[in-house]
Amino acid sequence: MNRVLTAASTCLFATVAIVTVAIADNPAPPTPMQADAGEIAIANRRIETAVQSAGIDSPGEVVVVYFTPRDREPAANHVERMRRIVDATDQFYTQELERHGFPGRRLNVHRDEAGLVAVIDVVGKDADKDYDKPDGQKIRREVVPVLRAKGIDPEASVILLFCNLMDYDPVASTISHHSPYYGGGTHLSGTAWQCDSEILDPLRLTDLTPLRDGQYGRITIGRHNSIFLGGVIHELGHALSLPHCRERPDEAVRGTALMGSGNQTYGQQLRNEGLGSFLTQAHALRLAAHPAFNGRVTDSLYDKPQADWSNLVIDVTEPNAVRVRGELTSDIPIHGVVAYFDPAGGSDYDAMTATAVPDDMGRFALRGEPLKAGVSAEMRLVTCHVNGATTTRKFAFRVDESGRPDLTAIRLDLELAPMLDALRAGDVSAARQSLDKLASGDQELTDIGRRVLDRFAENSEPATVDPAMISPAVRTFDLSSLRPTSAKVGWRRPTYDAVPADDRLLSIEGDYFARGIYAHAPATHEYPIGGGWRRLTGRCGIQAGNDGTVQFEILGDGKSLWKSRRISAGVGDRFDVDVSNVKTLTLQVNDGGDGNGGDWGVWIEPTLSR
Repeated sequence: MNRVLTAASTCLFATVAIVTVAIADNPAPPTPMQADAGEIAIANRRIETAVQSAGIDSPGEVVVVYFTPRDREPAANHVERMRRIVDATDQFYTQELERHGFPGRRLNVHRDEAGLVAVIDVVGKDADKDYDKPDGQKIRREVVPVLRAKGIDPEASVILLFCNLMDYDPVASTISHHSPYYGGGTHLSGTAWQCDSEILDPLRLTDLTPLRDGQYGRITIGRHNSIFLGGVIHELGHALSLPHCRERPDEAVRGTALMGSGNQTYGQQLRNEGLGSFLTQAHALRLAAHPAFNGRVTDSLYDKPQADWSNLVIDVTEPNAVRVRGELTSDIPIHGVVAYFDPAGGSDYDAMTATAVPDDMGRFALRGEPLKAGVSAEMRLVTCHVNGATTTRKFAFRVDESGRPDLTAIRLDLELAPMLDALRAGDVSAARQSLDKLASGDQELTDIGRRVLDRFAENSEPATVDPAMISPAVRTFDLSSLRPTSAKVGWRRPTYDAVPADDRLLSIEGDYFARGIYAHAPATHEYPIGGGWRRLTGRCGIQAGNDGTVQFEILGDGKSLWKSRRISAGVGDRFDVDVSNVKTLTLQVNDGGDGNGGDWGVWIEPTLSR
């Protein structure tokens, strides 16, 4: 008999008790990885019912902007080409949404009096040389006043922003760009930065003229258009709130997922070079109620939903797949559930998806594709609401060397939530009593809880010890107990053995820790350790619940001793650094440069040893 995991939490609508569920040895029918046509029909009706009950005209609109530096002319035929590009983009999304069972969706594009796609030209304040790839916000700031002058609210629009920052030489047949090329947004607004040249045109997807690209090398104009027209559709997806994901093995017969590497494969089937790009069902569910695709939307459009996950069960089913079951209720109806199973190391490009549509009782079930062995991973559960909004819940887990998911961290969060609440309140005794009650008769759960509780036993006061007063006989010492000579953090105040938030508990990779240093980027902590220590060991990462990107660095007497990779939410890093003869130790955390904020870096259990 397999044990499974159950959730207990105080929810929006009710307090749900922990229930132990058992699965019989006789296997049940396999849980699907995506919703079937009947369930999609239910999702469609749920959206339609909400609109019919209390609908308003949709304010969602895609606004096309063409930005050119003051010392350049727009690329040739830019207005006609932009219109063809937008039509091709609209056609892709419309066809893919209909294929998934959501017909009648088209992009609401801002148009002129003749009904044609309006292309709003903006001339930059600076010269071509003054704009580069990181300058997306700079360019957007120059665009916003022009839009406002035309009566367009840039904070309530999806801006498709083409930047005339490509350098094409038709004689040498070369091309390169120094343009912003990314996107981001919510269901209410967003921006997608694109790069343009005179050869960017859906009519040239089959053009086999040789071309040397500054990034992709020797390709053809057709291949160039697959990459950069695919990029238009992909980055617009981000502006419409879509994250990355890749295709599952069962989806690969359709080609490459748009929000994975599908930005490079769009239209390649026209040249017999591959299968092209497609939209996953996961992202069709997210876009089905998006105001940019619907003429009418529910009047709850601007309301922020809250989802109540009742009796959440997460377990492992054969073959080594994570399965999720539960019941959902919300103040705004839910028409879909999307799960992202994201192994560490590939950003979120390699996240695979699974989908479900809750029944009328809110019940749903889904399972993921098995992940490769020996990785850390994150599962993100996303609810799709009929007003276009989403909510997200995250869980960390590992896949062992045999390929079996290890759900220890998930059991900790779901089954031992009251114990963690007691720790947040600083009551270790109550936490121990809670563990005894919750894990009674379950040795595995008891061991999970004790491993965390043992970290909170007999802790000294943080940041109070004078480094000069430590006896040479002390072989190891928690750095968070030392008093720094200086400490600066990028948000709120320096905090030790906690974070300055209601949650308080230091947490990375689904685990919880008693010792550590809060270091929201940019952060610097300096310690006079006097040259008497040999090593500094520990871990580092982004505090749970945040989505920033940072880089950690350890310096000795001003010299860099160790530097982490760029670290995002989910998986952290470990360090073991030689600090022999170091007199001044500096811990530094720098912004990773993604511009998303949430850069809550934390040093976990940094320990000096002799």
